Amino acid sequence: MEASVDQSEIQQFYKNQTALVTGATGFLGKLVLEKLLRTVNLKHVYLLMREKNGVDAETRCAEMFDSLAFGNLKRNDQDFFKKVSIILGDVEKADLGLSDYDRNLIVTEVNCVFHCGTDNQLGAPLRRAVRANVRATRDLLELAKQMEELKSFVFVSSVYSNFPLYEIHEKFYAPKETAENLIDLVDKNDEAALETMENSLLGEWPDTYTFTMCAAEDLIKREGNCLPISIIRPSMILPANEEPMTGFVDEMSGLQADTVARAMGVSKVNYYKNGTLDVVPVDHVVSLIIASGWYSALQRMRMTRGDVPNAEVTIYHCISSQEKPITSDEWMGITHTEFRDVPTNKMIQLPISFKTGCYYNYKLLIFLLHTCMAFLCDTGLKLVGKTPCVMAMYKTLHRTQELLHPYLLREWYFSNDNAQKLLKRMSFMDRELYNFDILSLNWQTYLTNYARGVRVYLLKDPMSTLKDARRKQTRKLVTQLVFAGFLVTIIYVISKFVLFRIILKLPIF
Repeated sequence: MEASVDQSEIQQFYKNQTALVTGATGFLGKLVLEKLLRTVNLKHVYLLMREKNGVDAETRCAEMFDSLAFGNLKRNDQDFFKKVSIILGDVEKADLGLSDYDRNLIVTEVNCVFHCGTDNQLGAPLRRAVRANVRATRDLLELAKQMEELKSFVFVSSVYSNFPLYEIHEKFYAPKETAENLIDLVDKNDEAALETMENSLLGEWPDTYTFTMCAAEDLIKREGNCLPISIIRPSMILPANEEPMTGFVDEMSGLQADTVARAMGVSKVNYYKNGTLDVVPVDHVVSLIIASGWYSALQRMRMTRGDVPNAEVTIYHCISSQEKPITSDEWMGITHTEFRDVPTNKMIQLPISFKTGCYYNYKLLIFLLHTCMAFLCDTGLKLVGKTPCVMAMYKTLHRTQELLHPYLLREWYFSNDNAQKLLKRMSFMDRELYNFDILSLNWQTYLTNYARGVRVYLLKDPMSTLKDARRKQTRKLVTQLVFAGFLVTIIYVISKFVLFRIILKLPIF
């Protein structure tokens, strides 16, 4: 696999290959597609897409390409979309919801598979998670076994797929339930029965996503060992560091959702324990996905030649805690400072929050600072004839935070030897094109851009409104100080009255 003068080894490998990408409308899958189209001369790309919420697949694809993520690609190659075709399918349906024609098309034409289409919603119902994450992976593996020219298969999992363990290496671990048992379970039970047994079934796993990822990995170990497969386990995924643009993000989930709530002054309580917070920019994950596909093919070719005895499924951790750790306190502190520097014009209250690592303190604080405030706001809305909505907003916020808490209240040791070996195996040119070296990241610079990215891309608040936002922040600060002074005065007067007139029975003046 000698690289040409103007192309790297990885570019040379993917040249004229046909790829299948699942999950292309998601944050990660979209950027995998964008980077493939921008940096690699593929022959064709097939996107497995479905109709959703009454919007057909073609419209969803067109809306996806309208994303700012594809801006650089459009400027450099206006005809890129000619290489892209939609295959109607659904990871939640049996056999991926494929027609016989499309199934045959995939088997005969596809060389490289990028399976990013898992359901990563932490609160997903068990049935949906099993079908999207386990059964779909099984069906795609069966399809891959029939592919005439398959060269690589990349499956995106999670570094938290083995959540109960405290030390996690780049290897397989036994699941609590096998894939076959889970598929059979959801097929034979109704929704009510599944809800009843969900907690006991999950055991030490906090959610259906990580639980089903563990079963899916075990399935790949048993059924995919004959295929050139690599598994990518990223930690918590953050906005882009550099590509396709600095700070880019378009998915309101996980830490991003929590950050938005704090930036708008809605979330007043941070419940976590200080420790190493493992987070990684999305473009690092994308680069590792593409590089691992190349190396899987290379290893399979070496095995065919007899250079290596076997080419087993390789797992790669995309993490930051080994080479470039950042603590939860540092994360919260820097992001708070950055959002005070670039406040959003959409803030509702002044972005001030309190930290606690005690569950009972957390419950007390959200009652006082969230629930009571929501009650007062909703009461005011009712009095002026408007629909109350603040309490419902806080219920959604608390649900989102509770799903995130298990990842903020403990630490893990993650190894990344395989990822480091792959980085060292890559050429200098490839390391420039597909950089996933966390040592190249400066957290202070990154988080400065992170705050701006969340402001611009998630809150849809352009930097042109910054002066207005800062004036708004100053007004809210003055209002809050005046209110606090008024409150302190009231408390002082009441306390003095109680102490002197009621307890000591003395005149106040």
